[in-house]
Amino acid sequence: MERELWRWVSRALKRLPRWWPRGAVYDNREVLAVLLLAALHDRSILWASHRRNWPVQAWRRRLPDQSTMSRRLRDPRIQEDLLRLLMIVQRNMETAYDDLIVDGKPLAVSEFSTDRDARTGWGAGRYQMGYKLHALIASTRQLLAWEVHPMNTAECVVAQDLLRTAHKLALIPPGATLLGDPSYDTNPLHETAAEVGAHLMAPRRKPQRSISVSHRQHPGRLESIAVFEHDPESAADLKARRGTIERYFGAMASAGGGLSTLPAWSRRLHRTRLWVGAKLVLNGAREALIAPLAA
Repeated sequence: MERELWRWVSRALKRLPRWWPRGAVYDNREVLAVLLLAALHDRSILWASHRRNWPVQAWRRRLPDQSTMSRRLRDPRIQEDLLRLLMIVQRNMETAYDDLIVDGKPLAVSEFSTDRDARTGWGAGRYQMGYKLHALIASTRQLLAWEVHPMNTAECVVAQDLLRTAHKLALIPPGATLLGDPSYDTNPLHETAAEVGAHLMAPRRKPQRSISVSHRQHPGRLESIAVFEHDPESAADLKARRGTIERYFGAMASAGGGLSTLPAWSRRLHRTRLWVGAKLVLNGAREALIAPLAA
C-alpha cells in the first residue's frame, strides 16, 4: 500500500504547476517531494534530505539539503500548493454529495513545550496545549477545506472561513446540509452557511435553556433547534450521518503514515501547518485509492 500511495502522490506532483523563486535551484515539486516523503515515513525533513533514505529508483533525483528546505518551506506558496495537490490526488473520488461535515481534531504538544505558538484549549474532552486541525469534508470522505490554528481558536469561527474557501472552489452543492456538533451552533455560522447555499444543522450545547428573545435568532438556527429537540428520528439520523467525520479522523490516525499526534520536530505554527498539510495529502491519496475498492 505504501508503494502504491507514493506512486499516486508522485503522479499528482507531476500535474502540479512548476515554479521557482528568483535565483532558486530547486522547483516547488522537488521541495514538496521531500516534505511528503518525510511525512509518509514519519521522519524529519533532515532524514528525507539524505539520498540513502530514498528508493533506489529515485537516487538520480536532485535533493535540496535541510537548510534549503527550511528556507523554501517558509514560502506561503508551498502551503497553497498543498491544497492544489490535495485536490489533484482526490480527483477520482465521487463528487455527488449532499452532506458537508465540519469538526476539529486536537493536536496536542507536551505541556512542558516551549512552543510560542501553541495555546491551551478544549480538545478531546479536556484542556490541552497545542494546535487543532479544522476540517470540512463531504459525506464521500473527500476533504474540501482545512486550516490549522492554536488550540484556543473557536471552531465556529474557523468554520466560516472553511465554508468560504470551499464555496470559492465551487465545492458546495446548492442546498447542502452542513452537519456539526454543539460547538458550531452560533448565529454567525448559520448566516455564513446560508450565504454559501448550505443549511447548518447542529444541536444546542444546553437544550434545557430557553431561547433568548432579546437577540435576533437566525431562521436556520431556529429550524435546527426544532429538529434536534422535537423530532427524535430526524435528530438521530443527522447524528449518525455526522459520524462520518469521526470515522474519517479515526482512519487517518490508524493508517501507516497517518496523522495521529505531532512529532517532536513539528513545532511553531508554520511547521505544523506544513506537516499536517502533507499528512492530509497522503490521506487524500489513500482515500482515493480505497474508494474504487469500496464501491
